[in-house]
Amino acid sequence: MPRLPLLAFIALLATPASALPIKLPDDAEIDRRVAAFPVDVTRLPAHVTAAFIAQEDRFFRERHAAGKDSTLTQAAVRLLIAGTPTDWVQASPLEKEDAVEAMTAAASADEILSLYLNLIPLGEDITGLEAGARTWFDKAPDALTPAEAAYLAVLSRAPVLALKPANRERTKSQRDYVLRQMQKMEAITESELSDALSEGMPER
Repeated sequence: MPRLPLLAFIALLATPASALPIKLPDDAEIDRRVAAFPVDVTRLPAHVTAAFIAQEDRFFRERHAAGKDSTLTQAAVRLLIAGTPTDWVQASPLEKEDAVEAMTAAASADEILSLYLNLIPLGEDITGLEAGARTWFDKAPDALTPAEAAYLAVLSRAPVLALKPANRERTKSQRDYVLRQMQKMEAITESELSDALSEGMPER
């Protein structure tokens, strides 16, 4: 086979298909989805929401109030468009920035947090905080201890890696880091932090 056509063919295979521009649901659709979710963030204890905010961006609420982007908002957008023709990975940096800015402007902090908490992956075929709390601790999300909430927050970032037996100590270290951030946010006291740090990790 001639060399040039072969190289051209390889280049063609390596070229990703173009993705559709990022398209967010309108305000009414976001309201409808938030209302249908099993977890209402306004009914969760402060330490539960703080765990996930600490994991993603400790200053999420302050940034949102100032109209600024947040990595938590970015995560919510990424989760929201998963499974649609839009491809976050193939989107350009400008498209991602525009989508996050649009979400920041259109949704309240609680709505963004609700999208995030109800769509996060927390293990194989486990989606959302309700399913995660029931699966890992056999309890409702509002009954989670600070240590349990922090553990699930760590899982949400990369469940496959966090759940590997070889990474158990690393996962615990990250959980403890989240707990210390929660104390800095004044979501838990020094005494509660001490108790949480001594709490064991769930067995698989």
